[in-house]
Amino acid sequence: MRDLEFLKSQPVGVRHVGDGVVIAAPSDEARRVRRYVLQAGSQAIAWPYWKEVTDQDSGEIKRRSEFRIAVCCREPVDGSVKVYRNETAVGYSGLMRCGNVWGCVICATKVLRRRAEQIKALFDVVHKAGGSAVMVTFTSGHSLGDKLVDLLARQKLALRRLQQWTGLRCLVRDRSGHVVATEVTYSQAAGWHPHSHQAWFWPTGAASDPEYLASKLFPLWEKACTGVGLKTVEKSKGKRIGVDVVPAWDASQYLTKFGREREWDLAAEITAGRIKASRGKSLTPWAILEEAILLGKDSAASARWIEYLRATKGFHCVSLRGSRDLLLENNLPTNYDDWKDANDAGEGESIGLVGASSFYGVVQAGGLGRLLEAARAGGLSALDAELNLVSQPI
Repeated sequence: MRDLEFLKSQPVGVRHVGDGVVIAAPSDEARRVRRYVLQAGSQAIAWPYWKEVTDQDSGEIKRRSEFRIAVCCREPVDGSVKVYRNETAVGYSGLMRCGNVWGCVICATKVLRRRAEQIKALFDVVHKAGGSAVMVTFTSGHSLGDKLVDLLARQKLALRRLQQWTGLRCLVRDRSGHVVATEVTYSQAAGWHPHSHQAWFWPTGAASDPEYLASKLFPLWEKACTGVGLKTVEKSKGKRIGVDVVPAWDASQYLTKFGREREWDLAAEITAGRIKASRGKSLTPWAILEEAILLGKDSAASARWIEYLRATKGFHCVSLRGSRDLLLENNLPTNYDDWKDANDAGEGESIGLVGASSFYGVVQAGGLGRLLEAARAGGLSALDAELNLVSQPI
């Protein structure tokens, strides 16, 4: 059974979490298979977009896809693809991956899981030493006609200006480190909504009162936004909007900010917010992609997805640069390269090898997700059986 056919056959199931929101609760298997359906859909939408590139050695002009995701997980590095299994996952090894955590759900799942582990390690060492942490969210105004590339560039510049000002430096002079993550959502009423989630760490005895920080930060943030042509407001209906600060005494404390999905801890929130399907009236990028797949390549949703891919190209999704000293002091890894992390060979028990021609057949049939699930459930015999099934004509 192909991936899309499998998803259509599954009962959706829901779980009600409160405040009038009903969230889908698919099975774990359906969630894993859905990633490959989303990846294939993104590739189908991105494939027609090409650019001309001049070969530096020969001078020959070649046509290449504008987006690396177009060939992600489609080309074996060697003559075969290894299917492996370890304690936490079953996956493919020996494939070229794009490393785009913004637009490729397969690479995002792998890379952002590693970022979450790094962030959790930071929280652990901070709290073990008696320090504390807060989560700061910076938001600016936007409207339906705004271009995402423009909003991202302006917000990045505003944050850079903010970091350079003496007022901010005095306010955070005791800060021991920070992590920055950019998240993007979209709504039909207000358009693109990029915002910055930042985890700030404080050593033992340093002041980190959330209300005090928010009140002092907003005037600085407002000035930074005004200087780059953005607007922001301090509060709306009694709720902080422009700058929100919440305590994060441990990795789960940030859940007080997002009451709809309690299973997400702070490390997951700062790295994997873009893996959620939707949040109330706002759509995450994956929800936009899902809509684009359902409505087709010529739909407004598909155009919106291409705009998103172009706008986020070259943008850091998660940065640990502000915690480099803290990482070094505690002998934690300081390197975070999305492309390298995405292309790290999977380690674990080898279930079996899939030859290049057989693998291409699975790709063409749209069965990469189901092939992994067969290997997960039944090992080599199930892998071979699924290969034979997928190779049959539809």
